Amino acid sequence: MAVLAPPHCSKCCPVVPPKPTVPKPLPASVWVAFILFAAAVIGGWALVMWLFSSLFS
Repeated sequence: MAVLAPPHCSKCCPVVPPKPTVPKPLPASVWVAFILFAAAVIGGWALVMWLFSSLFS
């Protein structure tokens, strides 16, 4: 048998469900760093491909 709360409990102590935690958006500096890192990786790959194509042509 389940134990029930007294009938007055919901009046004096309302049960509020917890709010869902929403993750904070990343700061702009993190996005800028990510974009710069991606540009450096793509640029490095393009440079290596250009060097290899000029070596073997």
